[in-house]
Amino acid sequence: MKHSTSSKRPSPPQQPDPSPTISPELPDGGSATSREVAEPPSGSWGRCGAAHVDYSGHMSETNALRVSRLLRETAGFLLPLNQVDVDVEVTRIEFDVDLRGSAADRRSSADLAGVVVLVTEPVDGAGGFNAGGFRAGLGAIRARYSGAAALIVPPGTHTHLGEGADDVSAGAAAPILLERSTGVTWSEVLVHLRQLSEGASSALAWPDVDDLSALAAVIAEMTGASITIEDPASRVLAHSNLGDEIDDIRRETILSGAIPDWRIAELEESGFLDVVRRSTDVVERPAAGATPARSVIALRSEGELLGTIWAAYPETVDPASLRDVLRDAARAAIPVMLRTLRRSPFEKRIRREALGSILGGSPDLGPAATLLALPFSGHYATLAFAEVAPDREPVLRFHLRAAFADAVLAHVGAHGHLAVLVHMSEAMSAIEIKSHVASTLQRSLPPSEPLHFGVGAAVERLDHVQRSWTEAVYVVDALLAREPQGGASAPAGSGSADDRDVVRGATAEDVAAELVGLEAADALRSVGPRITEPARLLAAHDAKLQGQLLETLRAYFATVGNSAEASRRLHVHTNSLRHRLTRIEEITGLSTADRAGRLWLEFAVLVYDRERR
Repeated sequence: MKHSTSSKRPSPPQQPDPSPTISPELPDGGSATSREVAEPPSGSWGRCGAAHVDYSGHMSETNALRVSRLLRETAGFLLPLNQVDVDVEVTRIEFDVDLRGSAADRRSSADLAGVVVLVTEPVDGAGGFNAGGFRAGLGAIRARYSGAAALIVPPGTHTHLGEGADDVSAGAAAPILLERSTGVTWSEVLVHLRQLSEGASSALAWPDVDDLSALAAVIAEMTGASITIEDPASRVLAHSNLGDEIDDIRRETILSGAIPDWRIAELEESGFLDVVRRSTDVVERPAAGATPARSVIALRSEGELLGTIWAAYPETVDPASLRDVLRDAARAAIPVMLRTLRRSPFEKRIRREALGSILGGSPDLGPAATLLALPFSGHYATLAFAEVAPDREPVLRFHLRAAFADAVLAHVGAHGHLAVLVHMSEAMSAIEIKSHVASTLQRSLPPSEPLHFGVGAAVERLDHVQRSWTEAVYVVDALLAREPQGGASAPAGSGSADDRDVVRGATAEDVAAELVGLEAADALRSVGPRITEPARLLAAHDAKLQGQLLETLRAYFATVGNSAEASRRLHVHTNSLRHRLTRIEEITGLSTADRAGRLWLEFAVLVYDRERR
């Protein structure tokens, strides 16, 4: 019994009114120029028959969804179990949830050409009978679907590889076997396949990129222009700059993550946006004063505006060559844009889980590496960002991807760290990575609360990334440990230039002493709750009486017992500090004047604070 995956595709929506994108004003008396070309025939959804979705009638030989792209776009949650040499076109998708059919029901290879079959019935062996009394073995299933493009089989099927190979008809084209990961459901697989088929009509082999940040980097590298990719609401999805020079309009847009309202009004009034909305080719505007020339091309799918690609370029860039690159890039960008705007809910989850397994040192890195397209050997490093406010995270993400196009980001762990795994084309030291990221973010992010990050050691293998991540987390925590807590303030004139920066990064070398202290604190946690008892007594006293004894102890230890400096940081008189130290001794039974007592107090505060980071 086969089940249809869908009914007819609904009519495409009316083209939305896109918001403006970055562009200089039209010169007085001038107008935007648009190099129009005939719009290619738009694709449409396949017809739904009684048992399948048919895409074959709506794809050309050059832009159809093929098995090679299916493998690339489902890597990580569909795991290949065999290899085939023929890259066939996918024409339809079928569910087969009933394998009771007899040999008489078997269809010809020609009828199965281009079919992707979702086999939801559990596979129990090479060709035996399952509990229901019918053949559900791997060999029998392969024989039943000889000639199909691909079979998507349930988790665990790989255990039956090599069994019943003789069941496959001689001379028939064997379909590729893809095993569904336990992390996704059949419904999620189907949604993803539908999205692939929707975007296939616009697929292009050049450039072969998997995300918008990589696409922006490729265009910038090929043209020498600064690239911005935006959605229909004028939100910046990705950008790539060549060099440090950014004009004021572009800088304000990147900083805010969207086109300013005042700029939208100006572009509407000039009529430039109307030209962009109606155009099917590159629209150009010449340079005006200090503002560089810009070229823009709209991204469309079946009449729907998906977004725009903007290129700001100096006089040294050839406009004709730039136009050619933008045209090709626009066609290549459409499937990437469709995946970005219509991303399946499970994709973000499985990418986060894949990154978490790599950072956690999973013994089986194969599925995660496949999903994230990461080679086993390469130049890797990790960054750990302290907790980032939700409204800052989207802007931070695309700026990080502008710095490293192949960066993988996700929240991992219980402490809210934003993890960044960087795969570099050339080896860079941790210090070089820190400088590159800090300068990129310092230049791009708007002034706000300080942003702290730690850089782990650079490694050369994927299974060594865990060491880099462990170090990165320690480094950012050590950097935060330097920050004054509670009511204490840093000494006047003691802050370095880095301390005054909005973006504050560090390597293990930068915070070596603090790093050792945190490692010692983690080791002492195994001693048990007794180690933190003095700090907990002081915290309870402060909570009950609104006191500052625990903060007093932190300031006292931070100044190495310098009463005058500790008093200044706490904004109290020296006599008040002495009184507080006396109260600490009365409550805990430990004196800062006694070597053993002082050591226990310092360890107690260190471990107590570590547990609450």
